[in-house]
Amino acid sequence: MKFKSLIVLILLAIFLPFSAFSEALSLSAKESPSLPAKKSNKDAAAENKKEDQEKPTVDQILANHYKAIGGLEKWQKLDTLIMKGKMTSKDRSMPATAYYKRPNKCRVEFKVEKKMMAQVFNGMFAWQINPFAKSSDTTPMSPSRSDYLRDTCDIESSLIDYKKKGHNVSLLGEEEVAGKKAYKITVKYKTGNIETYYIDTKTYLTIKVEGLYNIDDKELRTTTSYTDFKSTNGYVVPHSLVIDIHGEPSQEKLRINKFIFNPKIDPSIFDFPKDKMINLQKKK
Repeated sequence: MKFKSLIVLILLAIFLPFSAFSEALSLSAKESPSLPAKKSNKDAAAENKKEDQEKPTVDQILANHYKAIGGLEKWQKLDTLIMKGKMTSKDRSMPATAYYKRPNKCRVEFKVEKKMMAQVFNGMFAWQINPFAKSSDTTPMSPSRSDYLRDTCDIESSLIDYKKKGHNVSLLGEEEVAGKKAYKITVKYKTGNIETYYIDTKTYLTIKVEGLYNIDDKELRTTTSYTDFKSTNGYVVPHSLVIDIHGEPSQEKLRINKFIFNPKIDPSIFDFPKDKMINLQKKK
């Protein structure tokens, strides 16, 4: 299905300002400025140890991240979320709406030629509505696509409460991205899917996220860039996303016009139709 990449567009990793560590090394006033004193191996080892101690750990970064985005408790109390915007792919523009509900339900809808398409994760498996499909407009998705949606269906960043979620998170150091120094953090899911976050060391906002996913025995690589962060009801979120699907010539863009926090959402929109479920059971 050509629109599988649209789901990637709604993956939001929200990072906010965090006070970066710094160090100041100076020569002793007694040392000659033209002939700096040679450091002993002991002094060099002590200095390296100091530098290592001053480097932030993943948990230190995330602790400040939680505070910066309004507090961990605030995010934990976010039970539902709706995002509305417009997707642009090639020369086509499509209205899109994403629904989230804890603990792990999500639904993304977009209109193509006035027909509604959707990808849904109901907490157990993924299913889709595709009016352009030959066999049926409503069908379960493959196990690998279910895994993909299970991994990306969080109402918040995968880095929030990552230990409770069972994700393996690692800080891989620093790297320059678009002329900015960024922390490189990876998230490895139990499914084997991997995401790499590049976080601006000054603003602690997300510059980009690289994804490596297994979709139907094929490797899907994506790069999502985030810009135009704004504070909405105390949550700072990006309103503009650009997605690159590796191997595809064009970019896909998502402009989010509206965020609705903790709205009432009919839980039935996530449920696979009962009549379709009965037909599946008969086939089995």
